[in-house]
Amino acid sequence: MDNLLVFLDSISEEAIAVTVYVFCAMIILLCWHGITKRLPRFLGGMSTILLFALILTPTVSDGHNAAIAPAIFGLAFGIFTKDSPLIWFNLALILFVIGICSIALFSWNKFLDKKQQNNEVNEKSPPL
Repeated sequence: MDNLLVFLDSISEEAIAVTVYVFCAMIILLCWHGITKRLPRFLGGMSTILLFALILTPTVSDGHNAAIAPAIFGLAFGIFTKDSPLIWFNLALILFVIGICSIALFSWNKFLDKKQQNNEVNEKSPPL
């Protein structure tokens, strides 16, 4: 038992916090995936991107725990304190992540459509 406590003391608080944060974010995204499977493809993809951006975009806030806080908390803090630069920085980060993920989703959907068209053409062509 003493060895376990020594081992747990050797792990930094930041490493534990980041591990729990990433693990919980993955659980949330997996649960959300279960919900969005029933939605149309575009709506499900965009809502997943929005949730991903809100949960996992890093913040530019100051403070001890700011390194692991999502940007939505920095945005809310900026709104509450009426700190315009903090609001715009966090909003810009969230919108940047949404934009990059939207481009990736668009490219992935184009790839899947092309792959499906190639499979349909191969199924219609007679074997040699």
